[in-house]
Amino acid sequence: MEDGFIAAIDQTQSDGRVIGHISWTADSACETFTFSFVTSEGAPATTPPTLTVTYVELTPVIRVAFDTDETVVTDQLVETALIDRLYVVKALDGGMFVDLHLAGPTQARVRIEKSPAKVTLDLQPGIVEYPTAPAYSDLAVLLTPLDGETVGGPLSFSGYTRTFESNVLIIATAGDEVVAEAFTTAAGGLETWGEFQTDVVLSPGDLSLFVGDENAEDGGLEGVTINLMVR
Repeated sequence: MEDGFIAAIDQTQSDGRVIGHISWTADSACETFTFSFVTSEGAPATTPPTLTVTYVELTPVIRVAFDTDETVVTDQLVETALIDRLYVVKALDGGMFVDLHLAGPTQARVRIEKSPAKVTLDLQPGIVEYPTAPAYSDLAVLLTPLDGETVGGPLSFSGYTRTFESNVLIIATAGDEVVAEAFTTAAGGLETWGEFQTDVVLSPGDLSLFVGDENAEDGGLEGVTINLMVR
């Protein structure tokens, strides 16, 4: 698959409660990402968890969602031909997901193995070009909207953060004037990335948008900033 839904695999008897390790191999024809799991007690799991694999809509990201409780890995810089980086995120609706940020057009398939429990994602070059990559910093990743987009109506913000008490601050400015400000809470905390989603009503015009949080020590803003045209 190169877009939309890739696979859903139901594992009702899984003992894989923790994402234990993520590894990959790459050559000119294919890249293979392997997800390994451990039990709640720390032993190697025998059966992988229930999972769903999709392309995030209108965003150059493949999402592998697991019915797991914890993770050993939080994020990794990958820098292969197809994948730039990956993030392990606590989901708002429970469980966790791994977002693989694409470096170029990519086709994907998924396989599972048992004893030990593994999920394998096979990737090869595709043909569908993607829009601008999501904005990211050490504390925030903004999946939607994308930098430079022209948008209209109430705007849906989504992404993940690692901020103090999972706070997510959104500030829209036109020039030097603050025209909108919103606050929401992400699913995780400092120990892992946490998903957030919220809608914000914005006035038409060229806007600069900040997503992140205030520094607890000096009150400065820490996060990402993008530019948008709101119709």
